[in-house]
Amino acid sequence: MVTLCALFQVPKKCFDQKNLPESERESDFYLFDETGKNYPCEVKLMGKGNPESADAVFARGGRVLVANKLSDTNKQQMDRDGILWVELQTQDGYKRFEQVLKALSIPCKPFTGNLEEALEKILSLILSDDVQDSVTPEVVLQERLFNNNSASELLIEFE
Repeated sequence: MVTLCALFQVPKKCFDQKNLPESERESDFYLFDETGKNYPCEVKLMGKGNPESADAVFARGGRVLVANKLSDTNKQQMDRDGILWVELQTQDGYKRFEQVLKALSIPCKPFTGNLEEALEKILSLILSDDVQDSVTPEVVLQERLFNNNSASELLIEFE
């Protein structure tokens, strides 16, 4: 999710995971609009389609599902219930994340660059030694937020 946010130039404050809402059930990730409203996201990256994977977004009251593979039935159900989704396995499926961000009024920019080069740049930051020494990239992202006075800055800037 951090990679997708970086790819579409989402400001850090819109995906900073240090101020998560307290809830009965934990979501995988949260997106935030500029007013601070949170949007729970579920991430399911199984290699083959698993109809139950989409159930998590319904069970946890999620607003967004990012999955490797979704059935047509899953997509129809989510469209009907106002749940935004991204299917990564399809050709350029990651680009649907921009539509999700726009639907949630989260600032973003279209990605038009070289995907392989961008991913290399993003992943080298996320997978740096600092992050590898922690359980999640959250620690480094928090440190970057604290070291920069502007939480609206981007994790990575593309030229």
